[in-house]
Amino acid sequence: MNNHQRRRFLKRGAKTIAGAGLALGSSPLWTLAQAQEGGSDADYRALVCVYLEGGSDGFSLLVPTGTAEYNEYTRSRRELSVGRDQLLGINTLSGNNGPVALSSHAESLNRFYEEQRLAFIANVGNIIVPTTKELYENNAVPLPAQLFSHADQEIQWQQLQGRGRGDFGWGALAAEHFAEFQQRDYLTSITLNGSNYWQSGLGQRPYSIQETGLLEFAGMDLNDKWENPRAAAFRRVLEHQRSHLFSSAYADMQNRAINITTELGEVLEANGPLITSPPEDNSLAAQLEMVAQLIGARSQLGMRRQIFYVRMGGFDVHDHQNKVQPWLFSELASALSFFQDTIDQMGESDNVTTFTASDFGRSLTGNGDGTDHGWGNHLMVMGGAVKGGDIYGQIPRMGVDGPDAIQHGRVVPTLSAAQYAATLLDWMGLPEDQLHQVLPTLQNFDRSNLGFMA
Repeated sequence: MNNHQRRRFLKRGAKTIAGAGLALGSSPLWTLAQAQEGGSDADYRALVCVYLEGGSDGFSLLVPTGTAEYNEYTRSRRELSVGRDQLLGINTLSGNNGPVALSSHAESLNRFYEEQRLAFIANVGNIIVPTTKELYENNAVPLPAQLFSHADQEIQWQQLQGRGRGDFGWGALAAEHFAEFQQRDYLTSITLNGSNYWQSGLGQRPYSIQETGLLEFAGMDLNDKWENPRAAAFRRVLEHQRSHLFSSAYADMQNRAINITTELGEVLEANGPLITSPPEDNSLAAQLEMVAQLIGARSQLGMRRQIFYVRMGGFDVHDHQNKVQPWLFSELASALSFFQDTIDQMGESDNVTTFTASDFGRSLTGNGDGTDHGWGNHLMVMGGAVKGGDIYGQIPRMGVDGPDAIQHGRVVPTLSAAQYAATLLDWMGLPEDQLHQVLPTLQNFDRSNLGFMA
């Protein structure tokens, strides 16, 4: 955060939030002294979802490099295949999957992989029951509704409630459980990129904050001599006694939002800037910088469990993939590297886990200048509690007509997104019975924990 942004925090702290999606819980506001008495240092964990909007191409991020496997890959992808000169070979602790390489455009992540703090989860996707090419082609298994649709699969990935759309995101359901044990339940779930299905449900909304600071009402700055009277008048209106249920509830909500925002602004201002600055012109890094600021304030705020949502767009590469994809991987890797370095410097490495998610993977076949909507995908998990330096799951065969691909070179997932989510939530401390309530399809798979978390 630069000095200009820090100066704005205290100013913004005196302002309320208009439509910001406050998850106003039942707990009263606690003072900072009460928060410190609660003591959260001994047991804090945060989960950071990095959502890659549009369907990230994991098959360009992680590429098999054995002679037969790479030749099969290039026959399928043709002009869109990643050349060997743009690949960085990596080892795997388990020795599974044979020779494999990381895109050189994501090279900055290799350091964390070698330090065993980053893992790849291979061929994970939205499936309801274990699914194979044969089962798919014989219509022998239930399938997610509107399987290759962006709008539908984004919702389903973020909810994981079964075949169709549900009422709650799996993040929202987990946060509801953790909020019961928090002094400030409204800060359990925080979004840096507006509304999303992962953190939302009936009557539940995450606390929304921008990468530049707290959201605000325009024209109500208590420190501005022209705006101060307007702000004071608004407070008097809110404090007026009401008999109407809805107007009273609205006034209570606005008053509480003002108090919450004021307190959070003061805490963030008091904590000062981060040690390092994010890469310039990198929106994802800027979002993650604010996440780090909020994690840095967790002791003062008495937080023990938090989930954060950030978002990076541009991954729907139907066109110009060879030009766009390297830039996407470079920006993603730069942002994640900055965030992990920052979390390390804060001494929070073992307490914070970052994971990627996306609508779906991309097709193996190209459309001339890009790829189309796929299914299975390779994703990443990073942090001090990750059993990194390895690939979990099986990298699929890359043949268009091979055993792992269906129509148009779409790869059938071998790991369920529910298993992926369950492993993360298990690390967060969600009880097993709660896991199955949050992720109802988990019972369809032989193991609920994929083993990539310590």
